[in-house]
Amino acid sequence: MGQPHPPTDVPGWVRARSHRDDGARYAPGHITRSPKVRDSRWRHMFRRGLLGGTFDRVHKGHARLINQALEQCAHLEIWITSDDVAKTKDERCWDWSRRRSEIEMIDDPDSRSRVSFDVLHDSFGPATEHLDADAIICTNETLPGCEEINRIRIENQMKPLEIIVIEHARGSDGQLISSSRIRNGRIDQSGELFIHESDFNGARTLSPKVELMLKTPFGTLHEGPESDHAIALTKALESIQSDSNIVAVGDVTVLGLLKLSCTPDIAIIDGMTQRDNWPNTKLIDHSKFDIVSSTQNPAGKLTPQLFETCKSAVNSLNYGSKSLIIVDGEEDLSPIVLHLMLPIDSVIIYGQPGRGVVTRVTDLETKKNCRAILESMALDSP
Repeated sequence: MGQPHPPTDVPGWVRARSHRDDGARYAPGHITRSPKVRDSRWRHMFRRGLLGGTFDRVHKGHARLINQALEQCAHLEIWITSDDVAKTKDERCWDWSRRRSEIEMIDDPDSRSRVSFDVLHDSFGPATEHLDADAIICTNETLPGCEEINRIRIENQMKPLEIIVIEHARGSDGQLISSSRIRNGRIDQSGELFIHESDFNGARTLSPKVELMLKTPFGTLHEGPESDHAIALTKALESIQSDSNIVAVGDVTVLGLLKLSCTPDIAIIDGMTQRDNWPNTKLIDHSKFDIVSSTQNPAGKLTPQLFETCKSAVNSLNYGSKSLIIVDGEEDLSPIVLHLMLPIDSVIIYGQPGRGVVTRVTDLETKKNCRAILESMALDSP
């Protein structure tokens, strides 16, 4: 039989606005409220709620959506888009099983028995014909889809679903937290920015603590002889996904990739190798790049000029432009800045003298590590 619908005259209840209420839009956070009565029959306003989405890189907004839905629904069906559907949105979306696992990690253990999962193959899934559901959960962004679902249900002489609209979560910059912003490398799953405006205000200097942290190769080492860089670089390229942005740091690495007919999406050079002038820098063909820019960055520092130049190069990726950055000074620390700015799944390649080359994928862990390193560097006085 399920739980009975709660009364509308009990103090503390706010009646859910339905499709029948004069066509008014739904005010986020004001659709329903948990009852302030002790009778367990009225603990949840709805018997079975439906929630659909991609749920890639599960974040604070997803957690809010699920938790508030569980406050109002005795059981919650979470319909996660299939891998085929998710990949049409963005190739970087995780597979279905991983997305489900991420949701399960944020679930309250006491609520897990009230949640079920299924695969969503299209926009509406089972919602237009579901016999047991009495509510559907959405944000203002997805509200029109829920209204269309109810239109179809009414057309088919079925009872419409009550629509619960939950407000988006916002990040530290006041913008909406979204999976696309996370994949694009702007924020973490809590909505915290990886790059702050204050990062452009002053130079940072390498500290002994950070220097020690950077002694260990920051990524995967691909070994090869010093006499033939192509061996290590070929191994590195074979390990990289075909659709990843490739960022090359260092003159030897950039020239080596160009010789292998691979033009990096971003290349950064300083005319030196192992802190000595390198005559072969002149062999790097600038015409392979759409944008060539120069910047200043002394050894052991990260300057605002380097931040600005890297930012422009990363933004140019959106237009398919390849950038070459020529540094007057030293580019050794530039991966710290670049990882913080790059989209998820980008790859930085740099040389490891006497051993080969290192690749490091830009993921959330990498970004958090780089943020910690940056904040450990001393900020120069104005």
